Amino acid sequence: MDKYEKTYELLAKRLKNGDQFGLRMGLDGEGKFKDFYGEQEIPVLKEFLENARKENIKDIIIRNANAEESIVSEF
Repeated sequence: MDKYEKTYELLAKRLKNGDQFGLRMGLDGEGKFKDFYGEQEIPVLKEFLENARKENIKDIIIRNANAEESIVSEF
């Protein structure tokens, strides 16, 4: 299991538990976060991480919905 699959499993579980978060690829710039909320977002999450794998993105930033100032890189 690679880091993308592990991240998918972790984040899909969070969505099933009702968590909300935003994701952004890469650390550079002021890129826009893609917000995820609820179990219905799991297919979109899967596509997001598959695209990150295809583009060999090394950094994915996760921002919790209730902590916009707190940004954590998971990769």
